[in-house]
Amino acid sequence: MKIRRNPHSLLRSPWAWTLLGVLLATAPLAAAGIALPRFGHARFAQGDRVQLTGVVTDPQGRPLSGLRVTFEATRTYWSVRKLQRTRTEEIRRVQAVTDASGQYTILWPWDSYFNHFELSVGIPVRKARKDTLAELVREDVTQRLQGGSPAVTSLVVPAQNAEFVARLRELLASIKTDDERRVYDEMGKPDKVERVQYPGRLEVSWWYFEAGRVYRFKDGHLEQVVPFEPVKS
Repeated sequence: MKIRRNPHSLLRSPWAWTLLGVLLATAPLAAAGIALPRFGHARFAQGDRVQLTGVVTDPQGRPLSGLRVTFEATRTYWSVRKLQRTRTEEIRRVQAVTDASGQYTILWPWDSYFNHFELSVGIPVRKARKDTLAELVREDVTQRLQGGSPAVTSLVVPAQNAEFVARLRELLASIKTDDERRVYDEMGKPDKVERVQYPGRLEVSWWYFEAGRVYRFKDGHLEQVVPFEPVKS
């Protein structure tokens, strides 16, 4: 059975009247060659250099130096198929490193194609012959950047992640011998470190749960590699 739709039913929809009103209001401006505002975009011209700056601290306000701050520009749109906002695959990234005062500055040439912006803070971590960037905190700075340049953003690393940074730096500072450097280069950051101080010597064990190995050092020299059943995370 063929269903006939009543064309007048659309006129009873408040959404239809709202859309019609917007079209009627903007039509004379478009016909006169007057540029209409582009919603969701900042007040920058294509190629303008915009600046993001701020400081990275722990929850107690202590500055964190030597961390990588990454600015990410993406584009979002409303997906009719998914019925939600979706990001395109294209991402533009610019990085900076915090100085001794925890401060960073990033410069980015404005590109009006992008409409969603985030800052993330990370630290390089060695794992299985590769350096990865462990993310410590992430923040949406879209509205702040659209408000003008410079966009000042202070980023606070959560306590647990700030402790992770401290432990990693303590480990790196403790690596003194060729044996320790070779194991760290091959295996990366250990999942657990055990230290036992005996009279006249220090014994250290590096545990790698997924690899199923523990490396035992005496005064920095590799003495033993003990295999065990790998533990999957």
